[in-house]
Amino acid sequence: MTAVIRAGSPKQAPLEETIQIEQPVEKPADTPAHPRIWGIEIRFLVLPLLTAQNASAVLLMRAVRSLPGQTDFSTQTAVIMQEVFKVIACIVIMMSTEGTLAQAWDKPREALKTSIPAMLYFFQNNVQYVAVSLLDATTYTVSYQSKTFWSAFLTLLILGRKLPCSKWTAITLLSGGIILVNLAGNNKTEARAENEVSASERIMGLMLINAAAIASSLAGVYFEKILKEVKVTLWTRNLQLAFYSIITGFITLQLSTKDKLIIEKGFFYGYTPATWICIAANAFGGLLCGAVIKYADAVSKDVSIGASIVLSTMGSVIFFEYAVTLQVIIGICFVIYSVFIYSGNARSPFEACMN
Repeated sequence: MTAVIRAGSPKQAPLEETIQIEQPVEKPADTPAHPRIWGIEIRFLVLPLLTAQNASAVLLMRAVRSLPGQTDFSTQTAVIMQEVFKVIACIVIMMSTEGTLAQAWDKPREALKTSIPAMLYFFQNNVQYVAVSLLDATTYTVSYQSKTFWSAFLTLLILGRKLPCSKWTAITLLSGGIILVNLAGNNKTEARAENEVSASERIMGLMLINAAAIASSLAGVYFEKILKEVKVTLWTRNLQLAFYSIITGFITLQLSTKDKLIIEKGFFYGYTPATWICIAANAFGGLLCGAVIKYADAVSKDVSIGASIVLSTMGSVIFFEYAVTLQVIIGICFVIYSVFIYSGNARSPFEACMN
């Protein structure tokens, strides 16, 4: 907006020197702001799906590893099949959208970089299967949220990205919530089908789930790094990740002591319908995170994962006789509140007091 008035003249300026206002260009009213399906924005469909998937995956994994007759299968073969499901899904999506798979392998050196997060994710998935059989679902879920803490440090170290004080406050609250839930779990654990969880087993479970969180954080930060260097579709990177994970899985399987057992009894020995459901749920969750980031954003993903803690707790009360105490409730509230602060959707206690 500009205005030009002749100096020393009290009279109105000529027409060409009057105020000029540029009118904004209006978008057509029928142009949708977000992609829709069945008249509903896709982001409103994938967000609750992610919340339900995170909660149900934890409960399913625990059921598969703890209920009678569900412990005979090899977790390594289950993780391999999980990646096979991802490969099939990515191929179908890429062929339907791009009509070719060439983008996944036209730059071999770039594709090779994806093998690093693939190995980290494969380690994470294997460790999770073991940890979930040693921990109750709530302790497992809340402890795994420590990956936000590790992601913050690794982002600073690898990407050089500094975090504001509000985000460090959120990380502190997150750590406090994890400690509260873990201390409550040390007092009383869930009933297990055969034997009660011992103190040493619980400590081992906590170590494993924290190792999984670190591996997941390192893989995520490195994946962000290589994703920004070369522009490729999300499904291309997912296909590369799953492909390398399958290779890593078979190598690990050959080196393990369970290889002879699998040769004798078969790759799918011990598989039940519950096993296949658990594998499909984990594969679906991996792809669903990408869809949430695409159609919504990373902030919404964090909120959805935080909400899944509440659902997994309710499921533990119903299916695994988990005793909810005031300490557990406070710890869960700390975790959920910290996720909102870290995402920028809530003010930290210090900001609220200052205002």
